[in-house]
Amino acid sequence: MTFYIDIKKFLLVILAVMIAGSAVPAYAVKVQIFKTADPEQKVAVRTLRDEAVSEAFAQALLSESIRMIPGSLSPERTEALKVAFGKHYEEYISGYKDMDVKQDKEGISVSIDVNINRKSLRDVLRKMGLFAAEDSTVETMINISNGKYPLNKDQQVKQDAEILSLMNLYALQNATVGSENENIVTFSVQHVSRKRWRGELKSVSGSWSDSGPSMEIVWRNLWEKYYGKQTAGEVMNPKAVLVVSGWFNPEGVLEFGRKLKTWDSAAQEVKLLDVEMKPTVVSASWSLEVSDQWVLRSYLNDYLPPRGLTFSIEGLTGE
Repeated sequence: MTFYIDIKKFLLVILAVMIAGSAVPAYAVKVQIFKTADPEQKVAVRTLRDEAVSEAFAQALLSESIRMIPGSLSPERTEALKVAFGKHYEEYISGYKDMDVKQDKEGISVSIDVNINRKSLRDVLRKMGLFAAEDSTVETMINISNGKYPLNKDQQVKQDAEILSLMNLYALQNATVGSENENIVTFSVQHVSRKRWRGELKSVSGSWSDSGPSMEIVWRNLWEKYYGKQTAGEVMNPKAVLVVSGWFNPEGVLEFGRKLKTWDSAAQEVKLLDVEMKPTVVSASWSLEVSDQWVLRSYLNDYLPPRGLTFSIEGLTGE
């Protein structure tokens, strides 16, 4: 019995090392983009190259986000999310490899494998309200004031476009005059000094204030607090144990473990619990949090039986 337990511990250690060593490829997203050169604008090659690489990172994050998010996004929100990732992507990317940059007179093409920090990406998507009910919008009274710092025509057009993009990103809808909705959110941001903006958000679930060096930063901080409050108030995802059996060697456990972690829209916090080796079959179990058990079962039924594998989920109702 002691020898059997030691073998199990040894196998678990080996699998853990294999998973750690292969985690980066498992989270890699391959993207290819082309950045067109505008002949009317004299842009340095290095600047164009940097813009192309940034767009590639943003596209990788967008592609992975769409895989994670339950349901679908409107074209406007999808574009707003891509714009946001174009400005802020460093903390969600753990590295990249195989970058291939080619330039011709038409522009620059970039092909790259981007390694995504999916935990931090999932966290920020929740703070943007992207795990809320599909097609849900927040009716909001929005007031943006430039205070003693009026904008010229071009600056105003740019700010209006930024406001619209942020509204799309956080699923905000301008409240109509005389609306009877008791859950209307009041949101205001004001330019109070040359390098300081201040904002306030009031809702039935809470009130928050914030300040920062730009309208966008204050906007983002306040709505992350709002959606963070909504997420905290939701019922926690049920925890379950997934047991899969039918492999002939432990390498199959490693391969499926990587696959399981890509099903973010159905299950999160996936952890390998146990590997059991018998003379003719290998079984393994994982703990996980289930956000959509029917989607998870659909993935499992599509993936496992064709490979001669069986599964059971312990801890869920609706069997």
